[in-house]
Amino acid sequence: MNSDLMESSRQRGKQRAISRSMARSVYKNLGLKQKHSRGCDMQYERLVNWASETWQQRWPDRPYVAVWASAECSNRIAQHQIKPGRRLRGKARYEGLEQLDCSVVVPISDYGSRGRSAVLMGSAGAYAFQFSVEDGDSFEVIYASSYFDDDARDLTAIALLPEDRLDTWAAFEYACARAVRPRIRRRRDVYIIGGTDSFFDPTVSWDDVILPPDLKQNLLEDMEAFFNEGVEIYQQLKLAPFRKLLLAGVPGTGKTMLCAAMAKIAIDQGRIVVYVSGSDRDGASFEKIQRALQAVTAAHYPVLLIVEELDAYLHEDDKARVLNVLDGVESPNNPQGALLLATTNYPEVIDERIARRPGRLDRIFVIPTIEDEHHAEQMLRHYMAEQWSDEHQAVVSQLVGQPGAFVRESALHARMLAAHAHSTQVTLDFLQASVDSLLRQIRSNNEFLARRQPIGLNTGSKSAGKPPFNPRR
Repeated sequence: MNSDLMESSRQRGKQRAISRSMARSVYKNLGLKQKHSRGCDMQYERLVNWASETWQQRWPDRPYVAVWASAECSNRIAQHQIKPGRRLRGKARYEGLEQLDCSVVVPISDYGSRGRSAVLMGSAGAYAFQFSVEDGDSFEVIYASSYFDDDARDLTAIALLPEDRLDTWAAFEYACARAVRPRIRRRRDVYIIGGTDSFFDPTVSWDDVILPPDLKQNLLEDMEAFFNEGVEIYQQLKLAPFRKLLLAGVPGTGKTMLCAAMAKIAIDQGRIVVYVSGSDRDGASFEKIQRALQAVTAAHYPVLLIVEELDAYLHEDDKARVLNVLDGVESPNNPQGALLLATTNYPEVIDERIARRPGRLDRIFVIPTIEDEHHAEQMLRHYMAEQWSDEHQAVVSQLVGQPGAFVRESALHARMLAAHAHSTQVTLDFLQASVDSLLRQIRSNNEFLARRQPIGLNTGSKSAGKPPFNPRR
């Protein structure tokens, strides 16, 4: 199978896996056996039945095959960009589409950012795609896409077409996939996939990151060695040059700041940086990672791909897809190299097949809390800036073992206390009051969580007795 057809084949495989996985989940939750009575038909079955009836009305004497189809064919961007007259494989030409009424599909579109404009994107709907062939023949593809159920974010798509026109249809699917693939060019800011903005400008410098020097050096050297020498080594071994790093640590240790600083370095080196955001209404959807990987593959420059809170994307039905992306046929193959920088606050929830198999995550860097008084003083000096005074060293011992965010908030709150008191200096009293306040807040939160009882019929925990995360295993 050539590379053009591989992408269409993978898309159909994804749709099939999604539908089967969702079917199992729905039946499991309902406590029902899988049976195909009239009331228990799957949505894809209803789509195929409708398409078959429509085909018989339009082409009663022509045989057809039903196939899984790519959801990109109903994407409004693809439908807008692929114009009638487009030449396709099989000496065929795309002639246009007709929107059809379908009793089992409610047309609805998603929207998102394209450049700096909001546009319609993935859509549920039914269409007759029309094609002509040089030998004078013409044919249609009856197509329908729909969401599987109320909770699903994935479109299920099917198509009916003459079996001898599969090559033409595969070429059309591939053209649609290329049309909706994010287009990125080298620029001085970070591309955002998902989220409410399209770009952001990283302003955190490497010196702003206060972490153990060895950790910073190892992380930076890993990235630079990969892009400067490693890409060629991967290619010599006939491997896709795709390296995966995970930053693991409790909240507030500086993982986000570290990502921003590495993004700035990557941009300064002429690389493209792509950030996957879960802050929009779709949340942490694996489809965003897929879109980002499509952009990475299509880029003509080295790419740094940042995915924060990777564990949020690992829904039960998505784990197999994650495995394929991290170490399988769906890994991005950008000849210039791509490096995934992912973060997690909860490494213990990441599947062992991902965290502990070399190749799926190449290296795990544990971002620690403040380890000693030297580290604590460094960080406090950074956040106190021009307000630093030697008397502030009195609180340094209380900062050991805390995340960096604790030090930052202590300094900020102390500054606000001083401003509220109309003082131009942040004295030790203000700083000590700020630290004490934060420590009381943490103790109160811990006591509340310890007293809190689980809500629900089953109060057992699947994670009870599970050993803590250990990256050295």
